Amino acid sequence: MLKLLPTFLLWLGLIPAAPSAHAALPPSIDAAELERQIHQQINRERQKQGLAPLGDDEGLVAIARNHSLDMARHHFFNHVNLRGELPSDRARRQGWNQRKQIAPATVAVGIAENIFLARLYEKIYTLKENGITVGKEYEWTDTDRLVQTIVQGWMDSPHHRKVMLSSQYDRQGIGVVISEYDVYVTENLF
Repeated sequence: MLKLLPTFLLWLGLIPAAPSAHAALPPSIDAAELERQIHQQINRERQKQGLAPLGDDEGLVAIARNHSLDMARHHFFNHVNLRGELPSDRARRQGWNQRKQIAPATVAVGIAENIFLARLYEKIYTLKENGITVGKEYEWTDTDRLVQTIVQGWMDSPHHRKVMLSSQYDRQGIGVVISEYDVYVTENLF
């Protein structure tokens, strides 16, 4: 009887079930922790290439988070927002006015940007009875897998990789917004 009691209490919902890859609800992902881990993974990739790690810049974090939030709220995915602003335009509107000398005759004033749209699931299984869809089951991901997917996605794209591994940049801000099953990620660099 004692061995059946935990199962009975679990069935009544009095003991939370252990999370599984096919749980009905998506996993709880901490956006700030995801930002921190993406930042660290990018720095590991830079160090593999002999580059200095990027510092974490709170101004760039705010700009990145704002863009991720804008994309999530308005259901778009682009470097250009719905106002027609490019990354440097958005940064300027948010008070970013920094400059740095990157060559004798070159001063950097704008920011660079990478964006990524991930999902909280790896796969969706459609459940059917007699040919009629009766439900869906999700194979959820976790923070570690999201970090690997996002950073590897950028590494696999020649343009994104070039930006992420440029020695011109010494600071970055990562902004993550999770909206339903979508994970919007913006990386801004200066």
